[in-house]
Amino acid sequence: MGFRQLILTALAVAFPVGIVFIVLVTTGQLGLGTALLSFALSGLGVVAMLRIYFGDLRRVARYATDLRDHYKGAPPQHISFTAASELSSLYTQIAAAFRDRIALLEAQTSTDAEILDHLPNPVVMVNRQRVVTGFNQAAKGLFHSLETGRDLTRFIRDPILLDAFDDVANERQTMKHAEFVLASDAHRHFDVLTARLPAATGDRNFVLTFSDLTELRKLEQMRADFATDAGHELRTPLSVLLGFIETLEGPAKDDPDALNQFLPVMRDQALRMQHLIEDLLSLARIELNEHTPPSDECNVGKIIDKVAKSLAIKADAKDMNIRVTRELEDTDMIGEEKELHQVFVNLVENAIKYGHPNTDVEVSITLAKNLPGALARYRHNRFMAIAIRDHSDGIAREHLPRLTERFYRVDTARSRAVGGTGLGLAIVKHLVQRHRGTMQIESEQGVGSVFTVYLPAKIGDNVRKLHSA
Repeated sequence: MGFRQLILTALAVAFPVGIVFIVLVTTGQLGLGTALLSFALSGLGVVAMLRIYFGDLRRVARYATDLRDHYKGAPPQHISFTAASELSSLYTQIAAAFRDRIALLEAQTSTDAEILDHLPNPVVMVNRQRVVTGFNQAAKGLFHSLETGRDLTRFIRDPILLDAFDDVANERQTMKHAEFVLASDAHRHFDVLTARLPAATGDRNFVLTFSDLTELRKLEQMRADFATDAGHELRTPLSVLLGFIETLEGPAKDDPDALNQFLPVMRDQALRMQHLIEDLLSLARIELNEHTPPSDECNVGKIIDKVAKSLAIKADAKDMNIRVTRELEDTDMIGEEKELHQVFVNLVENAIKYGHPNTDVEVSITLAKNLPGALARYRHNRFMAIAIRDHSDGIAREHLPRLTERFYRVDTARSRAVGGTGLGLAIVKHLVQRHRGTMQIESEQGVGSVFTVYLPAKIGDNVRKLHSA
């Protein structure tokens, strides 16, 4: 408190005493000089006491400020007045109570966050203004750019889901389900439950819980596709088998020549149906797990060597060689060896089937430099390029975009003649996508085709050197 305020307060306190002295002087009971001296001395006493009292109050105020700004502070030690001492003690008790409460809230918040992070389903908390106020690790994995304090529409723009949120926010419903499709590396379907939280949760007014429906939707789609595709592809071999069986049961019942002629054809058609069903089941399993990336380690170079060795006999039958060149020393990656073996067996086997006799099937492993645009959606910046080149009649440009579709064939008769089911490249595409890669197809009629598979390379010293070079 300033000097001027101290004097004014002292005068206000001494004013009643001054009135008494004036009355005593007026009635002649006290001389003027004595009265003035007494009043001056009493005023000085009041000022001294007020100065001590206000000093106590200043120390208590500084202590309170420390508690307010830093949540801690040392209480003043030398206080003359009991009231100021009691006030300081009260502040100390309040601060201790607040610290205990804050510690309890922090522990509770930490526990709540740990519980949320251990939930398998993504959870996002939002306030009334659509601002994200919290989320768990599963939600962060789903929406990589998710941040608190940002509008929900920065991460989710689906109108159906936002309408469901508005219905709950406007109290038209207490909770509402909506299906949400996340167009990322693989389309993922979620059932999103938007629900209102109790008022005690502060600014976390609403919670969005994402339940993954991807496998269920894929299974439904696969069932529909299987019925359509299998029905179409199985019709021809079944018709052939039924026709031969009717013939052998009827006119050719006792004809051994017809039996010897028909049985090989019937066997081929039955094997064709078996291969078709195996490929359909394989494709169904692959599509079901496509959105789940692999976690094991494997070596692409070793896989290619095994594939070349296993198909050497087929290549020799057409006087062909499988020539493997490797410019990348470290070919380790995160992947399923069995699935990648299936990928390269399919591609190399196709190169042998459709390649001209007395030519080479050329397989090269390099570090990709100019990445295809399809890889931009993945958070990986180093990829291996495994190219399988054949010397064949080539493929017309208009067919290239559709080669990985189910049952799509450039030459149906030739494909069936060499034992193709029309599913091989579809299987390759989905296996490569599961490994967070892609495949490019280039072809020139009369020259041949190149099938290039891009797979994420494991980062190591050799990879870094080659990439920088």
